Amino acid sequence: MKYFLSLLLMFSSTAFAKPVLIASDIWCPYICEGHTGYVTELTRRALEEMDQQVHFLAVPFNRALKEVEQGNIDAILAITPTHVAQYKLFTDNLIIGYTSNDFYTTAESTWSFNQLNNIDTVQVGIIQGYDYGEKLNDKIAHSTDFYAATGNQPLLLNLERLVKGRFDVVLGNKVVIQYTAKQSGLMDKVKYAGSFGEPSPLYVGFSQGSIEVAKLYSQGIEKLKNSGEFQQILDKYQVENIDNVPPLSQ
Repeated sequence: MKYFLSLLLMFSSTAFAKPVLIASDIWCPYICEGHTGYVTELTRRALEEMDQQVHFLAVPFNRALKEVEQGNIDAILAITPTHVAQYKLFTDNLIIGYTSNDFYTTAESTWSFNQLNNIDTVQVGIIQGYDYGEKLNDKIAHSTDFYAATGNQPLLLNLERLVKGRFDVVLGNKVVIQYTAKQSGLMDKVKYAGSFGEPSPLYVGFSQGSIEVAKLYSQGIEKLKNSGEFQQILDKYQVENIDNVPPLSQ
């Protein structure tokens, strides 16, 4: 926390004379370590195109939401429409990807997801502050069988806990779970067990005090699209066209 506060003080000069301060947790391939990931790179390059320097902070997602709501930071990466409404953020309606609700178990498990009440028979690892949609959010709020991870890499923590038998199922985004499992050597220890609902759009959310920055970001994204760099960054992370809604995970 002291490190986070010191950074805020370091950049507490007038708007645009300082780097744009953006935060999120690690959610690769959207947001990866070392300020990489396709959403991170698109955001940085879009603002650089508009002569704005960017400083990224890796912090727990729930804390990042509170900081951007209070205006202590300029933006947060990869948020859903629910986050936008709840924390009164500005997005300029610029979609930067989609997320889905996918379930993973250990490789030897026989559990699978077919309908919502299947969850009543298992303990589920989730991430604190994430939006899983109205029905799952309600389920989580009224159950003691969900275990919320925090920290800068909460999904990795959940996968490690899953294979150790701390709970039965991990709920998250299929793309992120598979990427994280592969990178951490856990892919052969987990398996896909089903999905719920339709994919939800993701945005970069800006505080109400940083709407001008958000407009610059949108203009920068348009420049990247026109130059072809936008697609180059997507290709680097093997991400398909994010202007189209993807099919429900299978």
